[in-house]
Amino acid sequence: MPLIVVEYLYDPPLTDERLKAEGEKVGPCLEVYGVRWVETFLSNDRRRRACIFEATDAEKVRSAFHSAGVKFERAWRADRLAP
Repeated sequence: MPLIVVEYLYDPPLTDERLKAEGEKVGPCLEVYGVRWVETFLSNDRRRRACIFEATDAEKVRSAFHSAGVKFERAWRADRLAP
């Protein structure tokens, strides 16, 4: 399944409460669109976040986030490069 990266920017920095609230809002929508969360990276200053999802295409991920009302900067398809 293709990997999709979703990037977010936060100002002020992301709080634990907002992180939880966004997850609760978007989780059911991801299921509806057939998207599976893989992992998340959060910068030390909590101003940037990147999430990796598995989905047939980036548009499914964008649609899930729009349906949930969760803002993001961009979503794009990626290939994993590993040793």
